[in-house]
Amino acid sequence: MAILRVIALKDATGTAHTACSNGTVYDVGGWEPAKKAYAALHILSSSTGGLKVRIQTSSSSAGGGMADRFAFTCSAARTAEWMTPLTCADSTSTDRKFARAVWEMTTSGESYKFLPLFKPAQ
Repeated sequence: MAILRVIALKDATGTAHTACSNGTVYDVGGWEPAKKAYAALHILSSSTGGLKVRIQTSSSSAGGGMADRFAFTCSAARTAEWMTPLTCADSTSTDRKFARAVWEMTTSGESYKFLPLFKPAQ
């Protein structure tokens, strides 16, 4: 059995989030040709409305030029989702070294506990 290196792009499992935001930009390492990147999302608790989560990547640590690479299904319930693998060829740059999670609530007054995960293509 292989062990995967998975990065939690936002650990919102302890305190529920109530506002839209861009997460911290993490150095996830470069993508090797012919390798695949993976993403997963766990929504542990929810309220009304829906939660939209995307994972973006860029070749800049400043977060400039961030591009959506994974867009999870908007959900108003506890759920988990595993995204289709992304290859380096699917990216517009040969070096997508940085990643972050972005989340949006569809209505005001919502609160969610969630955990977006990213497995770099290495």
